[in-house]
Amino acid sequence: MNRALIHRRAQRLLPAGIETCGLLHFGMAPGQVERALLGSVFAGEQVQGVVALRLSLSTALAIRRKGLRYFEPGNWVYSAFAATDSSGFGGDAGGAVAVDALPAGHGAGYSAVAQDGRSWFVVLPVERMVVYGWWE
Repeated sequence: MNRALIHRRAQRLLPAGIETCGLLHFGMAPGQVERALLGSVFAGEQVQGVVALRLSLSTALAIRRKGLRYFEPGNWVYSAFAATDSSGFGGDAGGAVAVDALPAGHGAGYSAVAQDGRSWFVVLPVERMVVYGWWE
């Protein structure tokens, strides 16, 4: 599968308002590709993976402007988080804390879990990145 095809397929899995403009990374743990292929043949094998996509500039700006209000719930449960420790390592507070109501533009990122519990994604508008993960 080429990068453009992976990008198109991953884009279709995201809610309509989250537009991306390219694939940053596609990965599975060592041996996971083989297990996924065997699982599809013999059924029953759990498949997991992660795709990192480049968030389009217009979507990133809109999310930064509207914050959590940008997202439409649909089949996803959203939450926001904010950085509390700029080093990202060590410290007592850790790297992020969940927030319920930050003013628009103040969230460091947003996460969502599908209502069926089989997929999730994180949106980092400042970095223009979306990380989508799944398990089946």
